Amino acid sequence: MKQRMIRALRTVGLLTAAERVHLVFVNRKQRQKNVLFRQANPDFMVPPEALAYDAYGWLDWDLYRKSGNDVAVLLSQLARRHLSDPDPLRVLEWGCGPARVIRHLPAAFGAKTEVYGSDYNQDTIKWCSKSIPGVNFTLNGLEPPLPFDSGFFDFVYSISVFTHLSESVSRAWIEELLRITHSGSILIITMQGDAYLEKLLPDEVETYRSQGIVLRGKVTEGSRIFSAFHSRDYLTTQLFKNLEVVEFIPSPTLGQDMWILRKP
Repeated sequence: MKQRMIRALRTVGLLTAAERVHLVFVNRKQRQKNVLFRQANPDFMVPPEALAYDAYGWLDWDLYRKSGNDVAVLLSQLARRHLSDPDPLRVLEWGCGPARVIRHLPAAFGAKTEVYGSDYNQDTIKWCSKSIPGVNFTLNGLEPPLPFDSGFFDFVYSISVFTHLSESVSRAWIEELLRITHSGSILIITMQGDAYLEKLLPDEVETYRSQGIVLRGKVTEGSRIFSAFHSRDYLTTQLFKNLEVVEFIPSPTLGQDMWILRKP
């Protein structure tokens, strides 16, 4: 029922407006809990509510901090597992949002690591640059390029970014991520895969199984409510065909499939 209602709002062009109303509801629901968090953690900077909701669809500062730290620790473990010489590194989070994960990277990876973050939301990058120390932030467009030299990064990760892009834009970004990494670099990408089948409508399930990709558009591409779902077969034979799959973690702590890839 919920998915059909969302489709109806999307079809008539009212989903974005509905999201603005929902933000008010979520903010009120979480207000007391978040006030207590701020009081207990006065030195922990939290992003503006609108930026956080736009990125995550929720406003829970305790979850924001804990989940971000957990993912940062997992990423550091994966870097050490799959890179022969993991220290020092140049690390990029492409699509960093309001810094849920990247703010924890300097501690998780170590002081010698150079940490970079990019995002297409200008307000997000402004807030991150002002509020998060130890990270180099830069603004990118919805489409490539990024302002980095070829082969610059050893480790690139992207959490729920391809899940909000069209097929053509996704292909362009894969090529760009390949450009800014070197042979042996590790790329980690999360996707909405088979675990999301239960959230798809019957016709979407049929498309997912036959074509390997389902897009929910009619909203601004790149926004959270523009949603993409990809099958494993589609990713291995299409989007990731020029990358080596070194590890696949289905629906981990992130709630999405995690692909650990190596540039040949």
